[in-house]
Amino acid sequence: MIKNKTNILYVFHVSSVGGGSYCLLNMVKRLDRELFNPIVLLKNHGPLCDELEKLGATVVLDNSISIVPYNSFVFSLDSLKLIYSMLFSLHRVEYWIKKTDADIVHINTMMMYPYLFLINKLGKKAVIHIREHWPKNEHKFQLNIALRIIKRYADKIIGINEQSAQIVDAPEKTTVIYDWIDFENRDEKIDFTKLFGPEYEKLKIFLFLGGTIWLKGPLEVIEVFSKYVTSKDARLLIVGCDTKELEFKGIRGNVKKLLSLFNYNTYANKVKLLAQKDDRIVFIPSTYQIKSLIEQSFCMVSFFTIPHANLPIAESTWLGKPTISTYTPEAVEYSANCKASLLFEMNNKDDFKNKIQFALDNEELMCEYAQDGISVIREKFDPIINSSKLNNIYKCLINI
Repeated sequence: MIKNKTNILYVFHVSSVGGGSYCLLNMVKRLDRELFNPIVLLKNHGPLCDELEKLGATVVLDNSISIVPYNSFVFSLDSLKLIYSMLFSLHRVEYWIKKTDADIVHINTMMMYPYLFLINKLGKKAVIHIREHWPKNEHKFQLNIALRIIKRYADKIIGINEQSAQIVDAPEKTTVIYDWIDFENRDEKIDFTKLFGPEYEKLKIFLFLGGTIWLKGPLEVIEVFSKYVTSKDARLLIVGCDTKELEFKGIRGNVKKLLSLFNYNTYANKVKLLAQKDDRIVFIPSTYQIKSLIEQSFCMVSFFTIPHANLPIAESTWLGKPTISTYTPEAVEYSANCKASLLFEMNNKDDFKNKIQFALDNEELMCEYAQDGISVIREKFDPIINSSKLNNIYKCLINI
């Protein structure tokens, strides 16, 4: 480690492909290396580790890293497990802060806010990234504890959009920095002829990047597509899952297999079982190489079941491609104030179905919508503007 520079320790619990990990990758990529040395503490190995190491970052792993429950009942079994894990992890995070000699610790999710105690105790500067949408009328007790701690112990707060920035309500400490869009090293061509045949350009391919994660609504997307999109030329590409086949790995897998015999299936397997009934639906694994996926598709679709940041619809607009998405405060920001995307009422499958049909019937108009939003989206998610804000925060913390 280079100590004539300021060490920044980034802490995150996810190493797989996703919004938070992609944001972390971009932050390290555009970090001012003349002043700062990036060290990343992750829970386990995954694709993010390899990408970070390509950028010259130091990556350390500790499987005790944890989060606290997110907008949920604190006395449920799952919540209590997370709280125990968080308490158990405190001494390990303290160890890594000392071991890496970090001057700034950047927590990449609101749900690691207890680590702020340690950072403050050790006399280090704390940055916390707010990327969650926690409605102020839900689980108020847990939220108020989180907000109190963040306001008191965070030196700087980053909101990934206006909505997340408003959650903490500490404008004197908070800066909005959008998860900027950067397709560099994400433009490897994924061959659609292998997925859909040599005449794929004649097909209407809907692109869904949510895998089998319930909050992104794959079950609803597949149900609407299979039931209401009857065209033989339509396709649905699900990115984020290796196969349609059910998988039962390890001891837990055997339990799940046994339960499946009695028609008790995990959410992911319910998604797969439904998809198996329609050969127009194709699954591929998660990938950072989404540029060619967007460019070769007809339309990006999203069905978030809870409010959440939705960077893929902005990425799609950036490339001039149509999008259909759940209406949320974040989606308004990410669709150039609704100009660039068809937004439907949350959890309303009928409205989603109607938007899908509209897109099929009005391809030229959909392209116009996307074109109308390009300039706004490219300015809002500009890599130079947003990364400069981030580097300036770090400089401010070390009085440069």
